[in-house]
Amino acid sequence: MIPSRFPTVLRSLLLVPLIAVGLAACGGAQEAVSERIVEEVAGEGVDLELGDDGQIASIETEDGSLEMNAGAEVPEEWPDDVPLFDDGVLGSSLVSTSDGRTFISIDYSTDREAQDVVDGLIAVYESAGFTTTATSNMGAGSDSVSIYAGERDGTNVSVSAASATDSPTVVILSLSFPVAG
Repeated sequence: MIPSRFPTVLRSLLLVPLIAVGLAACGGAQEAVSERIVEEVAGEGVDLELGDDGQIASIETEDGSLEMNAGAEVPEEWPDDVPLFDDGVLGSSLVSTSDGRTFISIDYSTDREAQDVVDGLIAVYESAGFTTTATSNMGAGSDSVSIYAGERDGTNVSVSAASATDSPTVVILSLSFPVAG
């Protein structure tokens, strides 16, 4: 049982893997029934939407929302004035709103080394007016992790890139900004 002190969004997120497995075998009408069952289990005020492939596409609660997109495109919520990584293959994205902020995370894969990716993005973000708040590099070459965090007028951006021998580098861009309104 999930403790009631967990925010509704977090309780819902804990159900996501279970739901995905259960819905993988479902089709058509069964998906609608499964969606309704999951909403009832998650609690009052939880709205779950499934994508065309039966995977969970979004969760909305009184506390906030979460939208997931695998094999995606950049979410429309990503501000035009915040640069993106343009030297990789987009993997998935996640958009969440809670406590008056929007959070977006996008992951990519690339053949570039982690430190090269982050060093290049630091220059791009600083040119776009972001102030560096943190950087870190661990390891070297094809076995390394590099991290950057920056801030501009209440918008926070972070980049993490991890390289491993014989694997593509995984790059995660994360952005947090006040909800417009």
